[in-house]
Amino acid sequence: MIKKTLRKDGNILVCFYTEAMPEAETVHLVGSFDAWDTNAHPMQRLKDGRFMARRIFEPGVSHEYRYLVNGEMWINDAEAEQYAPNIHGSDNCIVNT
Repeated sequence: MIKKTLRKDGNILVCFYTEAMPEAETVHLVGSFDAWDTNAHPMQRLKDGRFMARRIFEPGVSHEYRYLVNGEMWINDAEAEQYAPNIHGSDNCIVNT
């Protein structure tokens, strides 16, 4: 799930939330905005078992993303705005700002 907030500077704050994953040790937000760097954006564990990360984007841009759980399992956002096929035979999530 994502939540967007327009900032005073005109950029968009996007908060990314996973579903509750109490069994997960780590989750990383990975996407086109960081050249798919699997270590760039570790997500914070919330008390309810979900994970969360924040990113600031310019308006009018689309980015593909996925979540990497425990460094080995890729999952999608079940409530993504859109999906796009990737070269690995699965789909990436899309966030539009």
